[in-house]
Amino acid sequence: MSFARHFSCVNPSTALRTGARLLRDRPASVLPVYLLASGLYGIARTPLVVAGVAAVWLLAAGGRLEPFLDRLRTVGDGSVAPGTDGSLPPELGNAVAGILTPGVLLLVAAGVLSAAVLAVLAAAVGNAAAVGGLFGLLRGDDGVRAAVAGVRRHWRAFVGVRLLLLAAVLAVLTPLFGLVAAVIGATASAGELTAAGVLGVLAAVLGGLVTLLVVLLVLVLFAFADQAVVIDDVGAVAAVKRSVRLPLRRPKAVLGYVAVAIGAVILSGVVGSLGATAGAPRATALVGTVLVPPVVDGFKTALYAGTELPAAPSSPSLGTRLRTAFGGGLRAVGAFVRDHPIANLASLACFAAGGAAGWVAAGSTGVNLPVGGDVGGIFGALPLGTFLNLAINNWLVAVDLAYSGIAAGVPAVVTLAFNGLIVGAVGGVVDPVAFLALVAPHGVIEIPALVIGGAAGLSLGGVGVGALRGRYDDGDVAAAIRRTYRVLLGLVPLFVVAAAIEAFLTPAIARVVLGG
Repeated sequence: MSFARHFSCVNPSTALRTGARLLRDRPASVLPVYLLASGLYGIARTPLVVAGVAAVWLLAAGGRLEPFLDRLRTVGDGSVAPGTDGSLPPELGNAVAGILTPGVLLLVAAGVLSAAVLAVLAAAVGNAAAVGGLFGLLRGDDGVRAAVAGVRRHWRAFVGVRLLLLAAVLAVLTPLFGLVAAVIGATASAGELTAAGVLGVLAAVLGGLVTLLVVLLVLVLFAFADQAVVIDDVGAVAAVKRSVRLPLRRPKAVLGYVAVAIGAVILSGVVGSLGATAGAPRATALVGTVLVPPVVDGFKTALYAGTELPAAPSSPSLGTRLRTAFGGGLRAVGAFVRDHPIANLASLACFAAGGAAGWVAAGSTGVNLPVGGDVGGIFGALPLGTFLNLAINNWLVAVDLAYSGIAAGVPAVVTLAFNGLIVGAVGGVVDPVAFLALVAPHGVIEIPALVIGGAAGLSLGGVGVGALRGRYDDGDVAAAIRRTYRVLLGLVPLFVVAAAIEAFLTPAIARVVLGG
């Protein structure tokens, strides 16, 4: 598509309406792609989890973990005096030094580096899918299939755009880092904060403000590079050039984008504040996954392409659509469990193996945590916020399990085993009766739902491997992504019920069982 075609047709207000309509009128084509993009970041977290567990195992095998835990218990019971000037107690400092072995540091460094690389790849693939899918919908194509095709065709260019953006931001930040280092060095050599040092600090603060403005300018100049890659079908360098030239060619469009971006940040902040106040901070993550990004990206794509969403036929009412979506989702869950027994059994085995390992490892420490206090009032008198937070968090964990599994199922296996490890570790240090009273009432629904989410990830991983080997085409991958989406919709009612039990009933049941 010629770059000149983007200089007409759609103004910012029309583009914003188009972005909202994409989400409102085509949710079954938009949301699977954005949930996929969100789940891909679970791939980046996998090396961190593996490195952390491996480091703990290495310390335990080398006999360094037990002395560290003993020292922590000694500090916890108050028998060790704190260090001076707020520093760590000498005994605890020595214990910490004892676990920072070269092997542990190497594992952590490898995990962090691998996670950073995978995060860049996840962002590139996720954005390629999102923009490709949105542009496909604007052309009247199947959005999910267009997203898959966008990844296959453009993921390298999206990686290039992110590397160029990183280089530009580092180039802007380097002078500030040099100034701050010079001020710190001068102050340290003088031994006190001199008048020249005060001026240096003021210069560093002013430089920081200027640098912040320049970084924001860089972000604006790069804002439409993703759209240029997909819509103009160009590489990373050409896309960045076109994005940088856009403010000169269409200043009103770019100013409109800045206004929308500021509004999106304000909306996210308001939702975050309200969620934190209500005790449901995970609401911010939900809004940041399924509401704000599709609308903003749809706005940018329509604005750059100069294209509106084709008119949709009249649709049923919102209530009818929700009943159809979640009712169909529940049927999809049943069909998935029936049609994919191996994936579901493998998912259960991963969770159970992690749970057994956690139980054995925690039990070997000899720690026994008492369950005291008023367990019946742990969430307060009316835990509506807790209920909402639990439901959202557990569903987002299932989204992570399902869509991160596209990477050959490995992230799903790791996440399932790690969640099982945590549950097992808690069970290993808490009285069994108390553990069952606090976990079983809601766990009988929540844990199977998470296992189904993990099984969806394993199944999707099989499709991903098959696509790499040429056994499946874009349509097959798109169908698997849609099936996973329907299963996740069906898990929503299950997590809502589990969260309601955990927030409103589990504490009361535990109080009766434990007599607290």
